[in-house]
Amino acid sequence: MSFEPHFTHVRRTSLENKSFDDPMASAANLLAELDKIAPIKSFDAFPKVQPTYTTSSRRGGVLTAVLGAIMFLLVLNDLGEYFYGQPSYEFHVDQEIDRKDLQLNVDITVAMPCHYLSIDLRDVVGDRLHLSDDFAKDGTTFDTARTASSVSNTATAPSVQQVITDARRSSSSRYRQTSSISGLRALFTSPFSGSRKGPKQPAFRPTVNKLPAEGPDAGPACRMYGSVGVKKVTANLHVTTLGHGYMSWEHTDHKLMNLSHIIHEFSFGPYFPAIAQPLDMTHTIADSPFTIFQYFLSVVPTMYIDRSGRKVKTSQYAVTDSKREIHHGQGVPGIFFKYDLEALGMTIRERTTSLYQFLIRLAGVIGGVWTTASFALRVLTRAEKEVKTKLKVGSATDDPFAAGGGGIQGLLPSPGGARNGTGGRKYSPNGLLDAGYASRGVTPQIGRPGMMQRTSGSYF
Repeated sequence: MSFEPHFTHVRRTSLENKSFDDPMASAANLLAELDKIAPIKSFDAFPKVQPTYTTSSRRGGVLTAVLGAIMFLLVLNDLGEYFYGQPSYEFHVDQEIDRKDLQLNVDITVAMPCHYLSIDLRDVVGDRLHLSDDFAKDGTTFDTARTASSVSNTATAPSVQQVITDARRSSSSRYRQTSSISGLRALFTSPFSGSRKGPKQPAFRPTVNKLPAEGPDAGPACRMYGSVGVKKVTANLHVTTLGHGYMSWEHTDHKLMNLSHIIHEFSFGPYFPAIAQPLDMTHTIADSPFTIFQYFLSVVPTMYIDRSGRKVKTSQYAVTDSKREIHHGQGVPGIFFKYDLEALGMTIRERTTSLYQFLIRLAGVIGGVWTTASFALRVLTRAEKEVKTKLKVGSATDDPFAAGGGGIQGLLPSPGGARNGTGGRKYSPNGLLDAGYASRGVTPQIGRPGMMQRTSGSYF
């Protein structure tokens, strides 16, 4: 006799079916159990409205467009700060003892042939430097049409606040077009060595209408440009004619003297974005051969730090000018730039946000504007409804047929059967006579004016 195995199917409980070894399965089972609870299943933390119960309005469309424009502008602002940064300004006493030379950049055109012009520098130490050979000279024509000032040089002495304001105009078209005429100059150049000439000269733009500087075909005007290293002390740069002011074997004819000039660039140190150089692209016209042009510059040492942390030492300046005519023997005609270094230094730091900060600010701007606008719209809608309700109640009170007013309501009996002074009986809202009916045993029938129901006695 053989026995076959008999399998008994036993239904396991839900607790036995749970696998405690698999945390994902346990979590799924727990969520399934919680979904069986009706309150939890129907709970929704985010209120939603069926599209059937919503209505579109022109006001909502306009508000959405306005919000979109506001969010777009705010996002553009954050994008600009993320890509370009926002400069910060710090002032401090310049405590650095720097024995390196100061880079002086000059680009000027004088309405005289190059042969008769000389460039010299005298500093407070007593050094006298002849710099004519350190600058390039090109013959050209004298054309003031491309300068920033249309009549004359109106440079004034701006305050420190004005210098800061000029430095902040990084997007100004004037500085984009006229700052650093040597526009190919590298932003971060090597410092100068002990020699007066730096190891790397900046590149200047080619001369317009270039003509020979010497010879019979020399141009009627002369463009002198270049960069030199000078001591960081108070000094005076002179542009004079031969035989006037400095000893020379040649004396310039007074009929040829014309010190009208165009300053394409006059700066100190390497270029950085939005540097304040008030003399750039200005010009002045001489009314007589014997004219003195004086420029008094206050140079502010500046440290510029870009968003990558790179540093460049340079300088900005404020300027005031003076122009006067002299008689022979009362002075030296020429163009004089007297500059003095200030003890107050400035640090300009470009600050930018990181990618994480940008994303967080972006989410905050979009969500904040949308949430605030939604809340404001709800408040205004609620206030509008309240105002409309009050206006509707007020108009109903002023209606002559409303409760408490005249009209039919004035005919209603007052408590105690008192008359309203009209001399007749008052009428009920259904138009039935009320006074005297009760004594005759008649009850007014609601809904049919003029019809009475007999309870006792007889009809009247």
